[in-house]
Amino acid sequence: MRPGASTVGAELRALIALGAPLILNSLFSIGVSLGDTMMAARLGPTQLAGVALGNGLWIAAFLFGLGVVMALGPTVAQHFGAGRLAEIGPDLRQGLWLALAVAALVVTALRHMDPVFALFGIAPEVATLAQGYLDHLCWGVPAAFAYHAFKQLHEGIGRTMPVMVVMAVALPVNVLLNYGFLFGRLGLPALGAPGCGLGTGITFWLMLALLAGHARRALDQRAFALWTRFDWPEAAVQRRLLALGLPIGLSLLLQSGLFTVIALLIGRLGSPAVAAHQVALNVCGLVFTVPAGLAMALAVRVGQAAGRGDTRAVRRIGASGILLCGACSGTAALVTLLCAQPIVALYTQDRQVIAIALSLFPLAAALQFADGVQVATAFALRGLKDARVPLLLNAATYWGVGFTLAWLGAHRPAAAASDIWLGIVAALWVVAALLITRFARLTARMQAEAGA
Repeated sequence: MRPGASTVGAELRALIALGAPLILNSLFSIGVSLGDTMMAARLGPTQLAGVALGNGLWIAAFLFGLGVVMALGPTVAQHFGAGRLAEIGPDLRQGLWLALAVAALVVTALRHMDPVFALFGIAPEVATLAQGYLDHLCWGVPAAFAYHAFKQLHEGIGRTMPVMVVMAVALPVNVLLNYGFLFGRLGLPALGAPGCGLGTGITFWLMLALLAGHARRALDQRAFALWTRFDWPEAAVQRRLLALGLPIGLSLLLQSGLFTVIALLIGRLGSPAVAAHQVALNVCGLVFTVPAGLAMALAVRVGQAAGRGDTRAVRRIGASGILLCGACSGTAALVTLLCAQPIVALYTQDRQVIAIALSLFPLAAALQFADGVQVATAFALRGLKDARVPLLLNAATYWGVGFTLAWLGAHRPAAAASDIWLGIVAALWVVAALLITRFARLTARMQAEAGA
């Protein structure tokens, strides 16, 4: 699957040029979580645990909904690559209806998490804070998914700079709002951990207003007929989008759901363990911004090449992107191993939390490399609208391998957080290998069918 040496440099430059704004966008996104983690840590392990569990459940539900909405990205990319510009606007309008339907499901689920906390034996004071975080966040969920519909539009046509600018504006606003609601500053009421949810929910509406406003004014998007008429939901189009988006959403839910279950299993070990888990996971999320941004760019380039019918380019672009993401993630993993002590010290001075976090960092480094490779390969497959087989691979791996190992680790005598983390690390390594195999075989078949 190795691309020719003469083409590697060109593909890497193209991916970096398209992906750089998306990397910064991902960095801005994780910046909110980073700020919340550091600020909540100042209020003690219980408040930090409330933010960690609430945010973990939100991320799992959000990624499911995002996956469904992400059907719009490769659809737009292939329209754009094939020159079918007038078909982009109608599909965006249908994507917005889909986003609102997903938002309704997510809000309903997030408002009723108390039975989940009880099932996993989460301390009542932590469960109350986590549910409060979710209740306040829910006011912004419809805006969050509508924003991502417009984001998929911009990514699909390769216009990633506006997305980066919106996040650059939203990040400081979000951090300031969360700071104000967390501590009762800037004239805002002190809400503790739930305040982080409220600040983020408000910011989602700002993000939607900015990106939708840009789409309305952009001269290069007038050919898409975005605003020419109002459309009600159309069953045929919704089925087409769901046929692609639902497997993507379920795949993301399987992965993020395992992370959430791990957080809940660690929650049984007490607030210091949850706080340490959040620190290690936050570092992994910060590192993940680079391969995630590049992977989004990879899906766009693969989708546009597929729309042109260029099967050689599909294979070449995918291989180059996977290699690039693997190199970035491997470098970050090495830094994580070598700089664990000073990194943890940036988050907390609690000795118990520090000790547990340091035990997780070798596993975090292993996780980072595998996560970078699997996300690149997964997005390359999404650019080809290949979602059903990856869904089956994710289901078997995350819950057959990952959940089993995490559950066994949680029920060992004197179980530690690191015993539970082994499950997600093993799952990511296995799924990375399976997805690479899938991409290699699928693109080889495409080339054979095209007579290349």
